[in-house]
Amino acid sequence: MPLSKKQFSFAIVLFLAFAAAGLSAWEIDHTVGSSFAYYLDDNKGGAPGSSWFQLPNYVPKNPEDSAAWMAGPHKWLNDDPRSRTLGSGWGSVELEVFYRFRARTPFLAGKGQLTKDNNITFIVKPILAPVTLHAETEVHWQPIAFFKVIGGVAGGLGWPLSFMGADGLALNMSDDITDTPRGGWAGLYFIGGTFQFDFAAIVPGKWNHIVISATGKARYLHYSKADAGESWYWRADGGRNFNGWEYKGDYVLGWQPPWKMNFIGLVAEHRFALSSEVRDMSTVESGGWGSDFHHWRFGPAVNVDLNNGHGLTILLQFRNGLYITEETAYARWFQRWETTGEKYIKLDRLALAYSWKF
Repeated sequence: MPLSKKQFSFAIVLFLAFAAAGLSAWEIDHTVGSSFAYYLDDNKGGAPGSSWFQLPNYVPKNPEDSAAWMAGPHKWLNDDPRSRTLGSGWGSVELEVFYRFRARTPFLAGKGQLTKDNNITFIVKPILAPVTLHAETEVHWQPIAFFKVIGGVAGGLGWPLSFMGADGLALNMSDDITDTPRGGWAGLYFIGGTFQFDFAAIVPGKWNHIVISATGKARYLHYSKADAGESWYWRADGGRNFNGWEYKGDYVLGWQPPWKMNFIGLVAEHRFALSSEVRDMSTVESGGWGSDFHHWRFGPAVNVDLNNGHGLTILLQFRNGLYITEETAYARWFQRWETTGEKYIKLDRLALAYSWKF
């Protein structure tokens, strides 16, 4: 996607900021690492009943065993590419490796307590997963101790792994995805801000590092093969991405004790569509698949210092979702689904992230 005048101007500003900081001392570090996540199996919101908590379930449900589905509008059987089973019988996994380059330097620093540490940070992070290769670039400008202005551009390529039924980057605009267009380029552009606070800044002490962080981003997603209103897969996800704007929030509340386990807390992620043409497409109130739904993932997290720059982060995460009517739940393409309006929370995944900073 070519740069607009606003995006070009933003790039020029970043370049000038980089150049203006050139005479200052740079703090540069490198990090390599990997992330692994195991997703528990369940019935994907299609289980009969409306319990507020959906338990893990390792017994897949087949469409031909559902009387409601077979009496419904589609009736596709298990061997039809237009249908799906509810659950896999084992769950699923996610794996990636990355390298991160970070350069930080003082920028517009003042003499007061709130501005003496002002800085600008540049980050470049290529990431390789089994079905994608992409790079993330970010700029963080801290004009005051408790706030950062952030912006960034990311983009990458994806490919299919047919034996796993996974697509790294592909259109998702039909019941049968067998011959869908694949490949191309996925881009993401964002701007936002981070509010951060450490209680130890008010009451000094090594035991007083109670930290709060809230990041909000407006992100523009774009896939080169998708037109307006067309959904697409990215990194073998649920295939519910659209070209347009969305909100992405990341929130942290925790304690940083002077131990090897140097962070204990709660983290949460929040996503919803900002572009009205996507948000109003198939709303929860209308009984559609939930284009206006607010997606949350949250849970406890700990970080362990393994010495010499090595670290391990462990997360146990829950997420919310919408129950789908049994008459539509076995359809492969999510735009066939109809929600009951009932919401649930489920135990989503166990994630491990290892990093080595040097």
